[in-house]
Amino acid sequence: MDEVAERLGRLCAQAGGGALAERAARYGVGDVLDRLQEAVRSGTAGPGLLADLRELDEAFARHGIDGLTTGARAYVPFAGGRPHPVVTLWGCPADRPCNRLEPRAAQEVRAAARDSREARTGDAEPPLCALTGAPLRARRFRL
Repeated sequence: MDEVAERLGRLCAQAGGGALAERAARYGVGDVLDRLQEAVRSGTAGPGLLADLRELDEAFARHGIDGLTTGARAYVPFAGGRPHPVVTLWGCPADRPCNRLEPRAAQEVRAAARDSREARTGDAEPPLCALTGAPLRARRFRL
């Protein structure tokens, strides 16, 4: 995937509710966020988009919010010849599946918020597909 599209996706996921715009204004990059939003609305992409994303990230990082559009950074040792880890996600149950994938941990966090038995045992029930009503299926991905 293209870096700009990936970073815009992360930004989009955090932009709801107005808190992002409020902080951007407070951190002196409200105009940068406005330019990014206008570029997405109008469908224009250019070299300035990546520069604006970097400027936004740098301003937020100066205030302790790292990886706003780049994602969290963490040390990952070189895998070398070791086997690759496998991640299990909830996926669409339909015969012609959509691209919805949800980490099991996200479901467990929601269950913990409800203080359910599943959260205490770690065996959270899969979320339901809103279109079919069927529970999502576990899908394994090798990293």
